[in-house]
Amino acid sequence: MDYKKSLSLKKNFSWNFIGNLVYALGQWLVLVIIAKTGTPEMVGLYSLGLAITAPILMLTNLQLRAVQATDTSDKFIFNDYFGLRITTGILALIFVLVINYISNYDLNKSLIIFLVGMSKLIDSYSDVVYGQLQQRERMDFIGKSRIIKGILTLIVVGITLLITESLLISLVVLNITWFIIFFLYDFKSLSYFVKIKKPNFNIYKFKELILLTLPLGVMLMLGSLNTNFPRIVIEKQLGESQLGYFAAISYLIIAGNTFIGAVGQAAAPRLAKYYSNNQIKYFRKLLIRLLFIGFGIGILGVLISIGIGEQILKLVYDKEYSNYNYIFILLMVSGTFSFPSSFLGHAMTSMRIFKIQPFLGGCWLLVSVIGSMSLIPLFGMVGAAVTLIISSIVQLVSQLIVVALNLKKVKSL
Repeated sequence: MDYKKSLSLKKNFSWNFIGNLVYALGQWLVLVIIAKTGTPEMVGLYSLGLAITAPILMLTNLQLRAVQATDTSDKFIFNDYFGLRITTGILALIFVLVINYISNYDLNKSLIIFLVGMSKLIDSYSDVVYGQLQQRERMDFIGKSRIIKGILTLIVVGITLLITESLLISLVVLNITWFIIFFLYDFKSLSYFVKIKKPNFNIYKFKELILLTLPLGVMLMLGSLNTNFPRIVIEKQLGESQLGYFAAISYLIIAGNTFIGAVGQAAAPRLAKYYSNNQIKYFRKLLIRLLFIGFGIGILGVLISIGIGEQILKLVYDKEYSNYNYIFILLMVSGTFSFPSSFLGHAMTSMRIFKIQPFLGGCWLLVSVIGSMSLIPLFGMVGAAVTLIISSIVQLVSQLIVVALNLKKVKSL
């Protein structure tokens, strides 16, 4: 088998989509099991762990995968990226511990939040491997990794939940499972393409990489806070039960995000090549096609939620969840704007537009904070959903302006 040969865009998309779909489905079914065997409060506690740890891991991950995948000059080697990821990962866990201490959470809640953060850290180690594979346009290895992870997560964590009914024990099992997959599959896949040595802990390499990627890390953190801040406010204002309902319904949008993410990741290296080779006509044509796909998926989601949303919520979760179908509809409306916005994010990274991204993220977060603090106390979960809609619109418009201006600038040169 010729491992050095890149796959076609169609094959890369197919593998990435199937892999992400199975992985997301496994994660979602675990959430369904929590909702079925536990309580909305348990779902809310798990979601709170994600809401708190996600922004921290997004910052410390520095979006290394996207930088690797679009690095057409091979300026850094895998060992540089991996060494930096290990270092920033340790810092991330320290931040999680500090937040637990400051928030004065009880021991059970603190442990769950820490274990959720640990699982995301282990997943980030796989992610830095994916960056190398994505750069070589070999998404088949990534897809297989995600399929294995999704299936095993559902089996081992699902069984643990059903037997013990303990979220804490289930998260311990999750971490062990993901650690084994990382070493036994992901590292082996990478060995076909690069010579793996010990991680580089070179302070000069770190400095150069951090200066390049920090804007992206800040951008991801702000974007994650933009999404998760309403959930944090819901937990504080309305309690873990309401957060559980909101988070469970929000997770149904994962189908659209999975498709969008797979298409975007498969297209990113191609966009980067078009842009670096000054093939702006092809770059614009591919981007426009991606934007139409994003809007189309969003509109389809809205129609489904209006037509059979209540039946879906009742079938998947419980009758109580079906009473919140209006939240489902509003969240799908937000997806209509966030899906194409995701493609614009891939385009900006492919164009190596890094420095402005933290400023954009700051604007989006400001909108989210103002919306959450003013609307959630008055309108509850509806206020949270409306906040996400407004934030998604602002995000789409601002990214569209930045991409259009940069394309116009390139064309005029």
